Amino acid sequence: MLYAKNEAGLGNQSLGQLCFKPFQAWKKAHDKFNKHESSNYHKQSILEYQLHYSIASNKTLPINLQLDTIKKKQRENNRKIIVPVIETIIVCGRQGIALRGHKDFGPLNLEEPIENDGNFRTFLRQYLKATVNAGNDSFLLARENCGRNAKYTSPQIQNEIVDSCFEIILSKIVHKINKNCYFSILADETSDVSGIEQFSLCVRYYDLEDKKIHETFLKFVPVTDLSGRSLTQTILDELKTLKIDLKYLKGQGYDGAASMSGKFNGVQACIRESYPSAIYIHCSAHNLNLSISYACSVASIRNAMGTVESIYAFLNTPKRQFEFTKHLNKFKEDNSCFSQKEKLKRLCPTRWTERHNSIDVFYDFQPDIISCFEEMILSSNIKSSSKAAQLLSAVQTSEFNVSLIVIYKIFQYTKNLCTYLQKKNIDLFQALNHINLIISELQNIRSNCDIEFHKYFEELTERSKKMDFEISIPRMAKRQKHRSNYHTDDPEKYFKVSVFLPFVNNLVQQLNDRFINHKNIIAGFNFLISNNNNNNNQQAIKDLGEFYSSDIDQEAIETEVKLWHTHLEKLNVQSVLDALDKCNKDLFPNIFKLLQIFATLPVTSCETERSFSTLKRIKTYLRNTTGQLRLNGLASLNIHREVEVTVEEVMQKLSLNQKRRADFIL
Repeated sequence: MLYAKNEAGLGNQSLGQLCFKPFQAWKKAHDKFNKHESSNYHKQSILEYQLHYSIASNKTLPINLQLDTIKKKQRENNRKIIVPVIETIIVCGRQGIALRGHKDFGPLNLEEPIENDGNFRTFLRQYLKATVNAGNDSFLLARENCGRNAKYTSPQIQNEIVDSCFEIILSKIVHKINKNCYFSILADETSDVSGIEQFSLCVRYYDLEDKKIHETFLKFVPVTDLSGRSLTQTILDELKTLKIDLKYLKGQGYDGAASMSGKFNGVQACIRESYPSAIYIHCSAHNLNLSISYACSVASIRNAMGTVESIYAFLNTPKRQFEFTKHLNKFKEDNSCFSQKEKLKRLCPTRWTERHNSIDVFYDFQPDIISCFEEMILSSNIKSSSKAAQLLSAVQTSEFNVSLIVIYKIFQYTKNLCTYLQKKNIDLFQALNHINLIISELQNIRSNCDIEFHKYFEELTERSKKMDFEISIPRMAKRQKHRSNYHTDDPEKYFKVSVFLPFVNNLVQQLNDRFINHKNIIAGFNFLISNNNNNNNQQAIKDLGEFYSSDIDQEAIETEVKLWHTHLEKLNVQSVLDALDKCNKDLFPNIFKLLQIFATLPVTSCETERSFSTLKRIKTYLRNTTGQLRLNGLASLNIHREVEVTVEEVMQKLSLNQKRRADFIL
């Protein structure tokens, strides 16, 4: 009766005796009981009783828990299908390697395919093999027993996983930026292999936790209109989409292109219309490169650089390189040279750091180059023989050799600076100090030009004896239009006036002119590092307080500066980062904010250039149809190796972005 139903049997008849009515026909009890015992509703009632008793005595889980257990097992099974896929994609993204192959579709088997099916399927296959070899075949069985539409290996699913990784990385970066408030924008543009103009967006900010400056890549944005107004709108729209608080935008770092640096319609001018405190600073590394480039416009220096490039191009063939290597190995043995270089380096048209290295290698291997050319002249190959004779004649001229040693010696001062300016964790104060140091040293060389050039000339004289040529003055003419024509019989004086002084003067002038804007910006912040109390400092404090009136308390800043200067006397502050480290945020809140803004101001835009290197590695000739979402996801995985992306985070993001047929969230 406890488990009886109201109706049962054919036609759902109402139940009576032995259920809801008393049994009275005891004469027929045996037959009635047997009939009742064999009825379906009686058997169902017995089963329900047994189940209830089993649950009540804790021998069986309740129905809801049984259903939950089944769902949990199904989810665990689904996870064994998708987890290897996510881990494989993350590995490929971190390593910056292609996922897809020639035939990357169809069932995934453990047997090696005849045709290349791509890195993704290869790594996934090796993952499954490794688990099977370790004695765990559950991952393989889960994949074999699932439906064909639940394997999670299609290109569409790959794109969704890559995009989820990108969103996770970007959200963590944006959280850090907004947490630390002040930031600067870095941007640059380049064309990828498919001809799309890719606009790289990066940010620079000071992290209050690890007390370091970070320059972080955000994303690539495809653009079609390269005008200043259009690029400005692109930058602002993207930053707003990423939910970065633009009221804390304090700096802009670009190269010197007109569309970026223009005073009226350039990006920097357009952004300052909406955000006046976003100071534009021309990339210091670009400025240094341009200074050296224009300094090398001196005719003798320019011709020497052209000769070095021509020699590299001539020797950069397999047969000629083989001959050069033979002479080089003999040269190293005879002169006890331990250089690891095996060939000349090309004069890179854009990266002057590489040009420094090219000149260093050429200067060291010049004797070997001459001996190699002397042998090539005797070659039966007419083309190689004549070209070698021309280059040998050029490399043995006095003007070339004087220009080469001048370039080599002066580049020793700028070489390390080129590398130093590309670092992330430097501030504008440090950068300008090092640049001023180089300018000061070059001015000292100019002031003591007789002594300095005499050292260079003596070294050149010794080298010329070993390479069997003489340093002499070029032919003179009464009326000379195309080169210097100084009336002197002393080769040292002639080349000092015609090569050395014009090059040094030009370089010093270029450095002074191109970094004048940087010096003006530094002048406004100098009182934060220096404790000189003068009228200029008082005016700078007032001007800076008005400029950043929305960030600091103008009334309290003067008092804080006085206390800060007293505190500075006990400290040894060499940079903005030192000052920030030793500034108490509670005692000097306004000073701390100004120092943080100062540290945030961009020094170079090298981070965008580094992102272009990643772009070229990911979007290659064979991968030229890579979509924008996939490109940004793979680029972020490759660049931001320090940002952790877990499988759990990716699965959570996948389940939130779209409703899935298979549930894999525990």
